[in-house]
Amino acid sequence: SHTFFWFFEARHDPKNAPITLWLNGGPGSDSLIRLFEELGPCRINSTLDSTINPHSWTEVSNVLFLSQPLGVGFSYSEAEPGSLNPFTGVFENASSAGIQGQYPVIDATLIDTTDLAAHAAWEILQGFMGGLPQLDHRIKSKDFSLWTESYGGHYGPAFFNYFHEQNEKIANGTVEGIHLNFNSLGIINGIIDEGIQASYYPEFAVNDTVYNYMKFANQMPNGCQDQIGYCKQTNRTSLADYAICSEATNMCRDNVEGPYYAFGNRGVYDIRHPSKDPTPESYYVDYLKKDWVMNAIGVNINYTQSNNDVYYAFQQTGDFVWPNFLEDLEEILKLPFGGEAVSLAVNYTHTEQFRAAGYTPMVVDGVEYGETREYGNFSFTRVYQAGHEVPYYQPVASLQLFNRTLFGWDIAKGTTKIGPDYSTSGKAKATHTESSVPLPTATPSTSVH
Repeated sequence: SHTFFWFFEARHDPKNAPITLWLNGGPGSDSLIRLFEELGPCRINSTLDSTINPHSWTEVSNVLFLSQPLGVGFSYSEAEPGSLNPFTGVFENASSAGIQGQYPVIDATLIDTTDLAAHAAWEILQGFMGGLPQLDHRIKSKDFSLWTESYGGHYGPAFFNYFHEQNEKIANGTVEGIHLNFNSLGIINGIIDEGIQASYYPEFAVNDTVYNYMKFANQMPNGCQDQIGYCKQTNRTSLADYAICSEATNMCRDNVEGPYYAFGNRGVYDIRHPSKDPTPESYYVDYLKKDWVMNAIGVNINYTQSNNDVYYAFQQTGDFVWPNFLEDLEEILKLPFGGEAVSLAVNYTHTEQFRAAGYTPMVVDGVEYGETREYGNFSFTRVYQAGHEVPYYQPVASLQLFNRTLFGWDIAKGTTKIGPDYSTSGKAKATHTESSVPLPTATPSTSVH
């Protein structure tokens, strides 16, 4: 197999700066999306030129962007000439379709759950860390963080928990490997637990009839919540188990989440934009097609922004509604390192103290960007005026949130070193709202996110 990564040194003191692994969601979406659209060292503009991103997370950390699982980005098992089916988006070889390029060929069922993806990612991470002295001899730090987004609400807790388990085995000598110093896990707008989060999809519905349908589909007999309950009762190891969880996934996504897409006419990633006006623009996809770029980064296959084979494989196992990711997050919070509904549902040693902590303004250079609830090493922050990809919409706030987390400062102001009993104080609920934004007219665009 061939796994692609792109590693960037920290702009300041890379020798001692921590190492952060960034993972995109999907499942099947590539981490280079966020490299170029959100937090990487450069952006790509409409003329396909690169520009410096002054708010890149490489300001404070070495960052590793990983294209995973196989078939995503420039990662592949085998590669063949062929094309992508215009309806399904999956690869078709040259014998059944025309040749548009060289594409990854994979058996997506080999990694069709978050847990399996975690195992594969750990092996890649260990290989990367083992080769780092040859790749970049200046970097000595073993401080490790994992940050992720969207389906990363699954990836983050599961990967981090599995990585910790392997780290413990390395420490006690039962397996060989490179021991890491775990620093932090960050999740941006993640889907962690569908059973909790599905109830909030209807709140985005505009039409009262649609809203009522979504609420009914969520709670009706054999509806979304019931079917998630059926999935929870399985061991999630057999085809029958997968079928039950897959049915729950389809029920919830089609009937509780789906009406927003069908009737809302607003963007998936930013409700202030029309659904046909993708934001941010994906100019980088065409940039990665340039011969000189492909030669420079050592690739010889077409770039795959999102792999539908991977997505459908995860869909067939029902991974979307598996209930264990909240449990993984609870396990992580037992470690000694530094959407709201999920944060309040986490059951760990300091659950009550976290729930009792109030919201306080999250401020950077005197500007309020959001609200933070924090107790000890666990925090939840609402960032104002931001769509799904928060670092794109609020780069200043996102960089400081990241920086403060990595180096153990309070999230709200970045002036206090947090300890086990640190707590924010303030109002019990995050109630900040913005006035309704009229839906603008879609702008012409050839870029699809």
